Amino acid sequence: MEKSGNKRYLVTWSDGKTDLTKASNLLGITADKCKAGVSFMETDAIPGKDDVMHFENLGITSMELTSDEAVNLLEKEGILAVEEDTEMHILELPQNEEYNSFLGSNANLEPIPSESPDFRNGYNKALTDMFASMLKLGQADLQAPAIAGNPVPGPFFWPFPILKKQAIPWNINLVKAPQAWARGFNGSGIKVAVLDTGIATHPDLVVAGGVSFIPGVVSYNDGNSHGTHCAGIIGARNNWIGVVGVAPLCELYAVKVLADSGSGSSSGIIAGMEWCITNGIKVASMSLGSTSGPSVAWANAIKHCQDNGVTVVCASGNSYVDTSPVFPWVNAPANSFVMGARTASPIAVGAVDLASLIAYFSSRGGQNENWNQVTLVAPGVNINSTIPGNGYGKKSGTSMATPHVAGIAALVCQRFPGILPVGVKARLAQTATNLGPAGFDLTYGYGLINCDSATL
Repeated sequence: MEKSGNKRYLVTWSDGKTDLTKASNLLGITADKCKAGVSFMETDAIPGKDDVMHFENLGITSMELTSDEAVNLLEKEGILAVEEDTEMHILELPQNEEYNSFLGSNANLEPIPSESPDFRNGYNKALTDMFASMLKLGQADLQAPAIAGNPVPGPFFWPFPILKKQAIPWNINLVKAPQAWARGFNGSGIKVAVLDTGIATHPDLVVAGGVSFIPGVVSYNDGNSHGTHCAGIIGARNNWIGVVGVAPLCELYAVKVLADSGSGSSSGIIAGMEWCITNGIKVASMSLGSTSGPSVAWANAIKHCQDNGVTVVCASGNSYVDTSPVFPWVNAPANSFVMGARTASPIAVGAVDLASLIAYFSSRGGQNENWNQVTLVAPGVNINSTIPGNGYGKKSGTSMATPHVAGIAALVCQRFPGILPVGVKARLAQTATNLGPAGFDLTYGYGLINCDSATL
């Protein structure tokens, strides 16, 4: 976003409640040049050299400066940090996407792991709930006679259609999501935002709404496939086609902060984070990052989100694949946290394979004890999920691991109404399946997420 030799910077205020008027005064600019960042960026406007965007709920301002102006501004009272607005990218491992048609293949799908009466009842209830949600029918409409010896859970018209059972992907079985569904925990009523390349229309997805923070783009449609793939891992419906997500009845929101190229500015992502606060989002899934160290702006944005009830889940990065090794550590923003308030850090997610072994590319912790480390791991190798064009495809990366954790966070929010983000993180850590050395370690964090234990 360079113009006339300037660069865009993120100014973080010491007082996180600095409003637009106060920010204008402290910056010494006229009020007309300082705009509410979310309102400005969700239009098709393209920020110009003189456009200053303020994110009041995060205590951050985005503006263009020369390097000398940035240094001088940092000396002003009330300013905590002045940092370059860096570019962020999807954290998907480059590979040839394997495409399956909409009616498609059940590659890498496994049968439902349990056929107990309780499991069948839970499965049937989830299916009924899905139809009720789609058709917006009340419970009075779900009454129907039962066939002798074969109770029917509901139908919307009679006779009830006999549908093929949903095949369960190996990755969903690995994190024990079906066991949580059988007890009624499927993410129902929980708002989950996918801060990514957008979400495409797909028969296996129901998108409740969304927004774009890409300059010049107002649609949150996904022209890349990354965001749609992540959305399917979180919330693909438990129906009779394709795949199913960890939280199949959660409310998905598409927050387009990365362009179809797979990259986007930090300002746009921060706008997406503030949007999550003002729109009652409970979980923000961020499969994005860069190979840079912790940032004050990211740390404060994450803290403000979590102080406002938004659990932030970030990919740890795919940097371990670099044998140099230049930066095999946790990427930004996952590595950022507020000093003295480690509980305000994001959930940083690493990737494992089918055998629960750390993926060769998954970034590890350990660069600095003051960095946020890998918190948990989830499946991230050859994950089959939804992609544009009503299809399914396989992708790998900590990008794919992250939405698994966003999904389990939604299950925990449903299971424990009113739970705070710090409680969600603690619950996931306490109930994770330990991998590697006993206890916490820098490779697996607290271990593999466990939907069954987390929702008990």
